[in-house]
Amino acid sequence: MCQEVSDELALFSQELQRSLSPQALQQLAKKVGFVQRTSKYQAKDLIALCVWLSQKVASTSLTQLCSSLESSTGVLISPEGLNQRFYPSAVKLLQHVLTSLLTQKLYTSQVLPHRYTSNFQRIRILDSTTFQLPDVFASSYQGSGGSSHTAGVKIQLEYDLLNGQFLHVHPGPGKQNDKTYGSTCLQTVQTGDLCIRDLGYFDLKDLHQIDEEGAYYISRLKLNTRIYQRNLHPEYFKNGTVKKQTKYIQLDMEEIMHQLKPGETYEISDAYIGQYQKLPSRVIIHRLTEEQTRKRWENQALKEKKKGIVMKERSKRLSAMNVYISNLPAEEVPTGHIHDLYSLRWQIELLFKTWKSFFKIDHCKEINRERLECHLYGQLIGILLCSSTMFQMRQLLLDKQKRELSEYKAIYIIKDYFHLLFRAIQKSTQELSKILLRLFNLLQKNGRKSHRYEKKTVFDILGVVYQYTMCQKKAA
Repeated sequence: MCQEVSDELALFSQELQRSLSPQALQQLAKKVGFVQRTSKYQAKDLIALCVWLSQKVASTSLTQLCSSLESSTGVLISPEGLNQRFYPSAVKLLQHVLTSLLTQKLYTSQVLPHRYTSNFQRIRILDSTTFQLPDVFASSYQGSGGSSHTAGVKIQLEYDLLNGQFLHVHPGPGKQNDKTYGSTCLQTVQTGDLCIRDLGYFDLKDLHQIDEEGAYYISRLKLNTRIYQRNLHPEYFKNGTVKKQTKYIQLDMEEIMHQLKPGETYEISDAYIGQYQKLPSRVIIHRLTEEQTRKRWENQALKEKKKGIVMKERSKRLSAMNVYISNLPAEEVPTGHIHDLYSLRWQIELLFKTWKSFFKIDHCKEINRERLECHLYGQLIGILLCSSTMFQMRQLLLDKQKRELSEYKAIYIIKDYFHLLFRAIQKSTQELSKILLRLFNLLQKNGRKSHRYEKKTVFDILGVVYQYTMCQKKAA
C-alpha cells in the first residue's frame, strides 16, 4: 500500500514541480516582464513571500516581511526596497501562476465514485465571499453597500466537489453582481454536470441554458416566483384556439405550505416556473420545523435592522419553507434526495471559512493597490494548492482505508506544512514526494472525519464509501 501511495504522490509532485520550481517561475517571470535585470530578488522569492511563508502581505509590516524573507531564502532587502517591488509586473506574475495552475488542473487520480455516477460526473458549486477593505481602495474596489466611499472585495469561486478542481476563480469589487457572473460560468458547462447555486445566482434563463446543454441543476426558488401547472380544462375561442391566459393555473404556495406538517417534504409534479418563461421543472417543497423557522425569522430580523429594510408579511410567512427546483430525473433521484444534494452547497461555505480563518485573506491595512493584489493572488494560489493537496489526500485515504478525510482538519494541517513543501520544491520532485508522503501519514492518523455528529457528511449524501465497495467487489 505504501508503494501505491508513493506512486500517486510522485505524479502529484511532478505537477507541482512543473509549475512552481525555481526554473519554471523564472521562465514565466521573463515572459511577463517581472525580470528586467539580474537581481537577488527573483520570482521564486515573490512566490515564497506571498504563498509559501504563511505571511499576510497586506497586513504584516514590511520589516517583518523582510525578516521572514531573509530567514527563509537568504535574500536581504530593505523594507522600502521590498515595498517598491510590489509593482504591476509582480501582480501579473502571480496572476499567471494562478491561471497556469487552474488551466493545468493539478493531478487527481480519479473522481469520487458515488451512487449518482450514471447521472452526473461533476458537481459544480458556485458562490462568493466578500470582505471589507480600507476606504482608500474605494476607487478600485467599490464595496457592496451602495456608497462610493466604501471599499470591499468579492471573490467568486466555482469548484467541482467530486475532484476539488477550481473551475472559476475571480477577485473583483465588492459590488460585483452574482447573477451576472453566474451567467458567464455557463460557457464551461458540460453534459452531465450538476450545477448547485444559491438564490443570489437565480436566473430562469440560466437554468434553461443548463438544461439545454444536457446538464442538471438544483436551485432554491425565490419566494416571489410564480409556479404553474397545465390547466386540464382550458377555455377555447369559437375557432377552436385555446385562450392563452387559461393554459396554466397558478398555484397558491402559501396554501400548499399549510397542508404540510413541519419537517415534511412534498413534490409538485409537472410544474412550470415563471410568469413568462414557464420553465418545466420539478418543484420540491420542504417545510421547516418550528425551531428552524424561529431561527430563520431571527436572522431575517437582524438582516432587516442592519440593511434598513422591511420584509413583507407574506414573504415572511413563505420563508417558513424551502422550495427547490431541479431537472434531475425523478425516477433516479427521488424527492427526498434533492434537499440533501442541495445541502452539499455548504461545502463551499466551509472553504470560505478556512480562507479567512487560516489564510487571513480578509486582513488588510492601508497599503498600495499592487501590494493588496499581490496578497490576494498569492493567497488564492496558496488556497488552490492547499485544496488540491487536500482532495488528493482525500482520494488516497478513501482508496486505502475507506475512510473520509475532514476537509477542515486537512486544510490547516496542510497549511502548517507549507514551509516544508517550499523547501522541498526548491530541490527536486523526489524530495517533494517524501514530504507529501509524510503529510499523508499525518493526515491518515489525525485528519480523518469524526462521526460523532449526527449531521450527514458529503460521503453519506453521495453514498461514496458504499459505492466504492460495490465497485471493488465487481472488479474482483
